[in-house]
Amino acid sequence: MHASRIIDVYENDVEEFLQFAQRNATLVNGKYYCPCVNCLNVRRQSIELIREHLLCDGFLKSYRTWTWHGEVVNLSSIPQSQESNVYHEDRMEDMIDDIEEDNFKSTQVYDSLKDDSEKSLYPGCTRFTRLSTILKLFNIKARNGWTDRSFTELLELLHEMLL
Repeated sequence: MHASRIIDVYENDVEEFLQFAQRNATLVNGKYYCPCVNCLNVRRQSIELIREHLLCDGFLKSYRTWTWHGEVVNLSSIPQSQESNVYHEDRMEDMIDDIEEDNFKSTQVYDSLKDDSEKSLYPGCTRFTRLSTILKLFNIKARNGWTDRSFTELLELLHEMLL
């Protein structure tokens, strides 16, 4: 998946991935999530367009387990000592530093993310920042396949509960 895009091996890997996705992933309106560096597994595309994106732009570098395309994550194979860190160690500062201000079209977005990564969720809270909380909630949503509607309802309920 991460070989040079100009060699035949890469093209074969792309075809293998597309076949795997067609057998295992959820098809919605004839489209699958596109794992290219531009779509980031957020946009759904046709198989033909995914093929074009992967051949021209490449796979998202961090996408090694095809969780959005039908591959099951086997947490039982992770040693118990590491399992607790799988979803709890977010390395927030590293993510913010990796993003860097120039990667945003608006510095307001960067500033907002940076501020939210430093502000506690509520006064006196030492375990969660605003940003880490949102990321943890989105992680739970993604791992469990929650619909956008169910997630929105949860956020609205939490908002009411915490007012």
